[in-house]
Amino acid sequence: MKNKVALVCSNYYENITEGLINGAKDNLDPSFDVEVILVDGAWELIYKINQLSKNKSFDKFIAIGVIVKGDTDHYEYISKSVADGLINLTIHNNIYIANCVLNVLNLEQANERISDNKNKGSEAASALNNLFL
Repeated sequence: MKNKVALVCSNYYENITEGLINGAKDNLDPSFDVEVILVDGAWELIYKINQLSKNKSFDKFIAIGVIVKGDTDHYEYISKSVADGLINLTIHNNIYIANCVLNVLNLEQANERISDNKNKGSEAASALNNLFL
């Protein structure tokens, strides 16, 4: 069976996530069958990855999103919940999920993480490549 990789992406900060998707796609080994699947926000990443892993559509995932700190505690709750949700899916569904959800204080920090030499999408793809090739 060919390795099927889903780049499940929260498109809330589309200009940032597009850079992460491009970094991942450019760095994933060409032997992988890759598809981009968009969801509305970081919270929805967990549900969508769970759904796709249970129906066996994909066997590897890169979760892509951006969570930016605001004036309330919402950032802390969402950041922790998404990270915990991804870990739980990995353990309970026995799947690999490269975590490329940026948790940043501002959009400037997010933009730094899509630059050519620091692209976190590329790093997530490298982690996946290193485990499965």
